[in-house]
Amino acid sequence: MRSVCFAAPAIENGDRVLQETAAEVLGPRRDELDDFHRRMGITKEHWYLQPTPQGPLTLVFLEGTDLSETFARLASSEEPFDVWFRQQAKRVHGIDFAEPMPGPLPEQVLAINRD
Repeated sequence: MRSVCFAAPAIENGDRVLQETAAEVLGPRRDELDDFHRRMGITKEHWYLQPTPQGPLTLVFLEGTDLSETFARLASSEEPFDVWFRQQAKRVHGIDFAEPMPGPLPEQVLAINRD
């Protein structure tokens, strides 16, 4: 299993859109989110909203089988939920996940697990 965490600033009203999106995927769109996770190979997903002096920052943690492939599939998928999800990300961060990632995924430099 691989994991990645990345930060992206929220654009104007992005924090509100993120909270609305979270409520939607945990509520009426939960089955679609579960299907999305299965199709994309995602086993864990966590979103955090961090206030900063420069404005809200979104932190996203993902765990899955092949996260590089996950982002590639997300970029090209025409599944209705995936298209909607990309639109939501663009409304939150201004990031267009339909475009290739500008560089490699973030590098993990420390992991401590005390299970």
